[in-house]
Amino acid sequence: MRGMAESGALALEVGVPFSDPIADGAEIQRASEWAVRQGVGAADAIELVRAFRADGFETPVVVMTYANPVLAMGVANFASSASAAGVDGVLISDVPPDESAEMWRALVDAGLETVLLVAPTTPAERLPVILERCRGFVYCLARTGVTGRSAGESGDLRQRIAEVRALTTLPIAVGFGISTPDQAAALRGSADAVIVGAAFMRAIAEDPERGADARVTALARSLEAALGA
Repeated sequence: MRGMAESGALALEVGVPFSDPIADGAEIQRASEWAVRQGVGAADAIELVRAFRADGFETPVVVMTYANPVLAMGVANFASSASAAGVDGVLISDVPPDESAEMWRALVDAGLETVLLVAPTTPAERLPVILERCRGFVYCLARTGVTGRSAGESGDLRQRIAEVRALTTLPIAVGFGISTPDQAAALRGSADAVIVGAAFMRAIAEDPERGADARVTALARSLEAALGA
């Protein structure tokens, strides 16, 4: 997190380990399983952000999670703890915008931005419902399926970005399957940011004990350079 912030990342996403990460591919699944075996949960992810803030870093941080870890911690407790630790936004990937009103209310009341996903297959009439709930930025999926190296329907990504931009003034970030500088550069001038996760997990998995921080920072810098950051 420190290395990414120092290299100029616009924001950081911290994932909460979960036993059934249905939106994630093999790399993040393995990382999540390892963390769960170590007893790492939502409270630990929040404490990580608190430590990051204690070091003086102001880079925005979004916590990505699923509904179950939030419910296990208690919705109000999760929201207030995250806000107090310096979390800026929350992405709960398996909670639709028009369900679990009490969860969304707790996040908003705690001053947290709520980030939602827009897929290539999201119907046009569904977009306003999602965007009305969205705060901070819009997470536009480059394709259907799970994170990392997997197949899925992509459709016309630039057209989808244009459709979303016509309905909101929020920045649009593109993720799912973005892992190389070339892929990032291809979205320059269309998306406001790219979101990369699985590629960082692969960089760490090469050797978690030696040089992982340097590999992660180097990848972040290469992606930022491709975007002209």
